[in-house]
Amino acid sequence: MTLRRLAFAALGVLLLGASPRPNALDAAVNAIPVSALLSRPASALVDLARASAADRLVHLMLPGWFVAFALQIVVLAYFWQSGMAARLRDRLRRRFESEFIVRFAFGAALGLIGRLASLLPELYIYRLERSMSLSDQLLRGWAIDWMANTVVTMLLAGIVVTIVLRLVDRTQLWYAYTIGCIIAGSIVLAFLQPLVVLPRFGHYEPLPEPYAADAQRLEAAAHLSVPILVHVNDRSHLESSVVTGLGPTQRIILTDAVLQASTRAEVRFVVARQLGYVASGAPFRIALFDGLFVVFGIALAIAVADRIGFRRDDDPVARLALVGALLGIMYLIVVPMDNAMLRSMSKQSEHYALGLANDRAAAVRNIIRTADQRLESVCVTGAAQLFTQQVLDPAQAVQMANGIPSGCK
Repeated sequence: MTLRRLAFAALGVLLLGASPRPNALDAAVNAIPVSALLSRPASALVDLARASAADRLVHLMLPGWFVAFALQIVVLAYFWQSGMAARLRDRLRRRFESEFIVRFAFGAALGLIGRLASLLPELYIYRLERSMSLSDQLLRGWAIDWMANTVVTMLLAGIVVTIVLRLVDRTQLWYAYTIGCIIAGSIVLAFLQPLVVLPRFGHYEPLPEPYAADAQRLEAAAHLSVPILVHVNDRSHLESSVVTGLGPTQRIILTDAVLQASTRAEVRFVVARQLGYVASGAPFRIALFDGLFVVFGIALAIAVADRIGFRRDDDPVARLALVGALLGIMYLIVVPMDNAMLRSMSKQSEHYALGLANDRAAAVRNIIRTADQRLESVCVTGAAQLFTQQVLDPAQAVQMANGIPSGCK
């Protein structure tokens, strides 16, 4: 293909992706006959141009993701090895009499250094998603969110450092208390998310009719009762659904694009899929395992740090920079395990939804629609699957729904 044809193809993909819902892709998905949905693999149903773009996106996104973590690891390691961490610690102690403030400020500084180190790769990923119409956020909005996330990271890093070092001072069982605090904190954050995080992302409305009646029938069949809200978001054309919160705060959130672009049968399947997450206790398990993975990463990082020679100006505060660098390396080890767990939960919810909604054609149509719109690659393998794939591959999801072999190697 010539460069000109490539340019026009890319422009067509971008313009198609940027259009409001329903768009031309939705019309194409709506036109797929039921017989084709039940007799063809995902690779034969997805839009070929979008599938090609999705493969390119995976290969472009993965290096940016790795570089973001590599830079944080290298910068924090250099910060410790060069003695800059010890000098910052001494400067803070000269300025503040309280060791509590020194530790909090040092932890916050480490959080800031890590965020600054990953700024350019994160900007690259944002620009890549923006160019592929996977993000409708303006650069100004992205910058504001980045700064807000940086402040939150600094606060959390400062609090964690302060609490952990305080426990080290007071008891030899500090590790046991730290494990308990991290796991409890992960569960509490999951519980509070609908109350604290969701309100800042816009307006939410109850699920309208006739979808509400369909959802009530599904909940009755599943013996569950979970509030279902629609996120009204004019800035994004991408459909999404998620379960958030725990127990009394639990909510199922659908973006308004789900209702705008999907058939009624697809909406039933989307709701059934999220009810599958609720029925299996996935939100609590995710919160629990998130805490356990953090504990596992910290334990490995500390174990490795203890086997690295001390500098003459080291102390537990300055050495936190080295622990932070090692924690980044441990994170790269933990991520594939975390993603494998999430894919397993996704598979369980897909299987649950197929039985609850009892409409396999609608399930396949929804999987194909989502893959086309969100540029999800079919038959993801290798590093991309290990480090970026958190939900069931569209090829496997379609195979579960229609029983046709995916053809993936």
